Amino acid sequence: MNNKIKNIEINKILNCFINTILGFFSAMFVLSVSVIITLNLTPIYRWAISKYSISEYTGLSSNDLMINYKGLIYYLQNPFIEKLQFQDFSMSPQGEIHFQDVKRIFMYMYIYVFVFMIALGIYLLIKDKFKNKSFFKATKILNSSSNVLILFFAVLIYTISVDFSKYFILFHKILFTNNYWLFDPELDPVINALPEEFFMLLGAIILILLIAQAIYFKTLYYKSRRDLNN
Repeated sequence: MNNKIKNIEINKILNCFINTILGFFSAMFVLSVSVIITLNLTPIYRWAISKYSISEYTGLSSNDLMINYKGLIYYLQNPFIEKLQFQDFSMSPQGEIHFQDVKRIFMYMYIYVFVFMIALGIYLLIKDKFKNKSFFKATKILNSSSNVLILFFAVLIYTISVDFSKYFILFHKILFTNNYWLFDPELDPVINALPEEFFMLLGAIILILLIAQAIYFKTLYYKSRRDLNN
C-alpha cells in the first residue's frame, strides 16, 4: 500500500515536471513567434519616424529611412544574405559584426520555430496513443506554457516601467559576448535611426502578444476542466 502511494506521488511529480518542461518549450515557441511577428511589423517604424523625430536626427526622409529599415529586416531574416549594406548609412567593422550577431539570434529563432512545428505535427499525428497519459495532455501543457508567458510578461512590464535603459543594456550584455553593440554615431550613424524608445515600443508590442496568448491558453485550460466536470 505504501509503495502504491509512493508510486502515485512519484508519478505526480514526474507529470508536473514533464508538463513544466513542455510548457516552457511551448512558451519559448510563442515568444519566438511574437518576436518574429513584431520584427515584421514595419509600419510601426514609419509611425516611430514621426513620433520620435528620426528624420531630424538622421537628415533622411521618411521614405529613405523605411528603405534602410526594410533592408535591415530583410537581411536579418534571409540566411542567404551574408553582408549587410545600407543605402544611406556607413558601417564600422564592429557594427557589421554586431548585426551578424543579431542575425544569428533570429536564425536560431526560426530554426526553433521550425523544429517545434515539426514536433507539434508529429504529436498531433500520434496523440491518440497518449490519450491516457496525463503527462501528454495538451491542456496541462498549455497551462504550464501560460504560466511561463505570464512570468515573461511580468519581467517585461518590470523592465519597461522601472528602468528600461538599465535592463536594455543588461539584455545586450547577456546576449552578446562583445561590446560591439555600443555604437559610435560617428562610425555607425544607423544608431541615430534606431532610438532606444523604438525598441521600448517593440518590447511593448511583444508584451501584448505574450499576454494575449497566455490568456488564450488559460481560457482553453479552464474550458477543458469545466467540460470534464460537466
